[in-house]
Amino acid sequence: MIEEQAPLNKLDAAVVKYDRTHSLVIAIFYVLGCASLIGVIHWFEWSNVLSIILISLISITFCIDYFILPYIRYRSIRYEVHPTYLEILKGVFFRTREIIPIERIQQVLVEDGPLSRRYQVQVVEIQTAGTSHTVPLLLEKDAQALKIRIMDLIKEVHSDV
Repeated sequence: MIEEQAPLNKLDAAVVKYDRTHSLVIAIFYVLGCASLIGVIHWFEWSNVLSIILISLISITFCIDYFILPYIRYRSIRYEVHPTYLEILKGVFFRTREIIPIERIQQVLVEDGPLSRRYQVQVVEIQTAGTSHTVPLLLEKDAQALKIRIMDLIKEVHSDV
């Protein structure tokens, strides 16, 4: 039976630091793109108002992505492994509750990159025959524990699927 309450497992508060650093890295590309566009604006001698608008938009986007979104992502992602299914809850305004039957899971991947290794943060990707589901921003120890728990449950399932 599927539970009515939200999944119990929350993200660790340490992932906010990783998420903010990730925002800084993305901001570098925003700044490079903005500088290129400002160069084009000055090359064609267009109005300086376009440069001001572009810089303002990039600044506002960065502030939202750096100061607000990491905390929202931290608070909005939950997951829980039940004996027969995995439950993932994501979203702020539009909440998505994914229920993945253990018997349908074909593969469990743990992904990380250079920045995520630095902060010991990983993404667990659960693949079924037709779809892929992710539990993002887990600490390395939590990601490995989740993978092991799911793999143990998969071994216990006897299915004709």
